Amino acid sequence: MTKSLENPSRRRLFRGKLTQQPPLLRLPWIKSESSFTELCNQCGDCITACESKIIETDESGFPSIDFSKDECTFCGKCQEVCHQPLFLDKESIATNNIKPWPASLEISNQCLAQNNILCQSCQDVCDTRAITFSYKTSSIPQPSVNLTDCNQCGACISTCPQQAITLTLDNQFEVTHA
Repeated sequence: MTKSLENPSRRRLFRGKLTQQPPLLRLPWIKSESSFTELCNQCGDCITACESKIIETDESGFPSIDFSKDECTFCGKCQEVCHQPLFLDKESIATNNIKPWPASLEISNQCLAQNNILCQSCQDVCDTRAITFSYKTSSIPQPSVNLTDCNQCGACISTCPQQAITLTLDNQFEVTHA
């Protein structure tokens, strides 16, 4: 009988991949990464329930979000089917206006508009109008993100032809929401 390695970093060491992995986007409104990896039993119910099919398993078998596939509609089905206490309560989310992820939307220099090629696909799909374009120093309008208006749905990420948009977790992700 062989014993499986419980520590993913040890597994990466044996594969020669000990480099620090960037934190993954988990399901929206989880309490913390540590409680998620401790309590999630990797049943896969959230993957099956997701109407956008953006939940997949990471290399350790835990659910994570892949915005390259589509956007999150915030339907709440992943929370509804989960039998573990992984999520913040809905009242706390509404009362405190808590974003789905402790993250920021960033547009890299691979953006077509930033390279003087007309593109506004991210603005076109942004329902909250958090991404706007204006003329600055170029003859091509440049994007800017209003993080206050961004609901972090990921629509702009899946639409960007250059994969220039990312939702990057803040360094403070381990802070548990009460």
